[in-house]
Amino acid sequence: MDIKIVRRPLGEAPDWVRDEWIGVSLPLASQREREWRGLGVLSAPDGWLAQMWAVVSGKSVKVRGYAVNAKTAVERLADRSPSAAAWWRDHTPRMLDGRHNFLFDAAACQRET
Repeated sequence: MDIKIVRRPLGEAPDWVRDEWIGVSLPLASQREREWRGLGVLSAPDGWLAQMWAVVSGKSVKVRGYAVNAKTAVERLADRSPSAAAWWRDHTPRMLDGRHNFLFDAAACQRET
């Protein structure tokens, strides 16, 4: 199952970078919409333990939406906007190892079949 980004998603990236997601179809890492505890891609602490501490200490935010593999998402974004994909590669390389997900808020997404 895929989602298509139809509005600027929430997040810490600059507006112009988030606007470039609009129109991009992305495969889901988790097959349903759900409520997630999210951390910012720029402000999240490094390391699993520090991230868990951020969640339990109230530094995360609740977001209803969809998880997408970050590496795959940026690869898809590169087809539409090489400059926006380059921003993600330059600013969030730790997210693009194939093991991390981006969270897209439900209001920015449309499910595709």
